[in-house]
Amino acid sequence: MNPQQGGELGVGAAVDPLTGRPRPQQPVPRRARFPWAALVAAVLAAAALVVSVIALIRPTPAAIPASAPVTTTPAPAQPQDTTTADRALCTAIAPLMTDINRVSNTYLGLGEAGTPARDSTLPKFISDTQDWIGRVQPILDQHPDARPFFRRSLQRFIDDRNLLVSDLKPGPLPPEAYALWSDSLGAYTGVLHICTQLGVKW
Repeated sequence: MNPQQGGELGVGAAVDPLTGRPRPQQPVPRRARFPWAALVAAVLAAAALVVSVIALIRPTPAAIPASAPVTTTPAPAQPQDTTTADRALCTAIAPLMTDINRVSNTYLGLGEAGTPARDSTLPKFISDTQDWIGRVQPILDQHPDARPFFRRSLQRFIDDRNLLVSDLKPGPLPPEAYALWSDSLGAYTGVLHICTQLGVKW
């Protein structure tokens, strides 16, 4: 059989003209496989990119402005009626206010400051005033419900008289003593005005 006719070598077999031997058959080219792994990696990368963009656009919790706290303004306190408490304090101090008036007027009626008559009675004026302070202060403390202005005025009168006699000496009155005496008269006027309006006099 002519080897060039193919024969036993099968259809399509070719003979090498130099060697007379059949040429090796060329392998059948295989179809290229689709790169699935690369596609999956690309999809995941795209998804990660989208998530990153959303994270950049969406404001973080710290960037979100907090809503302003709701504040409620308390209703103003209604003024309380202190008439009963004021009258009770006026009634309690009336005899003591009469006493301090007598002590003060007796001392002032002896003449000008620095005169022998005034200086001779100075120790009694000091002791009588201190005794009055010791009696009136507890009464004021027992009436906390009285009008604040009333209580402040009476306390101011007590404090001024206490400061006055704590450093009072024979001889002409120094300027600070005059200032304390004048301030005590202003406080006394406030107390007297309140009690007179409530019908309590001394």
